[in-house]
Amino acid sequence: MDDGKVILKKNIIKDSDMTPQKEPVAPSLSEDIKMLVTSMIHKGKESFTRVSFLRGNDWAEGIVPGGKIEKSEGFDAEEIEKLEAYLAGEEDMILKQAKGINPLRNLFELS
Repeated sequence: MDDGKVILKKNIIKDSDMTPQKEPVAPSLSEDIKMLVTSMIHKGKESFTRVSFLRGNDWAEGIVPGGKIEKSEGFDAEEIEKLEAYLAGEEDMILKQAKGINPLRNLFELS
């Protein structure tokens, strides 16, 4: 994030994160799923970031805030629900990261 590049994050999905005794916690991502976050996008009065999830040839794209997966290929319905729960649960962290990305810095960086 400090160098202004796209964020790449890897974690582990656990169904145990959704225990009935506790308030539901957003599942984390599987180690084989990569998450990419864009910088903030401003369209009219709205500001949002696009989030992509990649796993081999499978992909899903969503928006934060809102936590909705808009397009996907290769993820089943249950996995989409988990990705949406992750987006909703980690919305503040994702928006914070997106605000820290400087796309112009990437344009002029040669590494």
